[in-house]
Amino acid sequence: MNWYDPIDSDKHYWHRYSRFYQRHLAAIGNGASILEYGVFQGASIRWLRRIFPQAAIVGVDILPQQPAWPTGPGITYLTADQGDRPGIARMLQTLNRTFDLVIEDGRHVPAHQANCLAETFPYLRAGGKYVLEDLHTSHPGHANYRQYCAPGTPDSIHLLLLIEHRRASGQALRANDIERISQGGVFTQADVSRLADMIEEIDIFRRATLPLRCFACGTDDFDFVAMTCQCGIDLDVLGADSMTAVLRRGTIRE
Repeated sequence: MNWYDPIDSDKHYWHRYSRFYQRHLAAIGNGASILEYGVFQGASIRWLRRIFPQAAIVGVDILPQQPAWPTGPGITYLTADQGDRPGIARMLQTLNRTFDLVIEDGRHVPAHQANCLAETFPYLRAGGKYVLEDLHTSHPGHANYRQYCAPGTPDSIHLLLLIEHRRASGQALRANDIERISQGGVFTQADVSRLADMIEEIDIFRRATLPLRCFACGTDDFDFVAMTCQCGIDLDVLGADSMTAVLRRGTIRE
């Protein structure tokens, strides 16, 4: 398996997620059931097909299926709006299946990330992995957070850091934890309690190295002191950029 060149996906050349994903996804079987939010130009679907050639892959996007998207046996596309939480719920009910792997790489709006996490995580099989890509867009220092969230609004990054911290400290979530994370309306108190109960493991990656090339101009003509590309893009080694989280579902209790 070639994990290090996901067919021109920014997962590899910009975010440098590949080694992190190799560690987490290598145990997923070839015949896995996979769902990805956010198809864009189809690079990630091509990568998933190469890594898991016998998998059943569902790509979900706000756009209808595009001519450039990869097709073939086991690849299905559905149209959904990540901002429409009831619509996501209906889509998942219609699919009526569980997944070994879910990758959320869609609109990168904090509420959209939360909608997909809250609605889709229950459809993971025990031991299944949920990948929340571009988690940094829910960071209070990121432009998306500042555009879409009122200051101090808790979202996915706050929820995951809280759950991880309580787990690492050997503690359960407290009532005031649940109340605080649900303030602002991104998650409900029921969402927080249910996700904390289902998530068994959280591993968060943050890029601390330079991208292999620029996502804007495609070159690696970098100023290694200013930490910018020659085209003016900030390489953002230390800022709110290139974070992803892998969440594992625990044993499903009936």
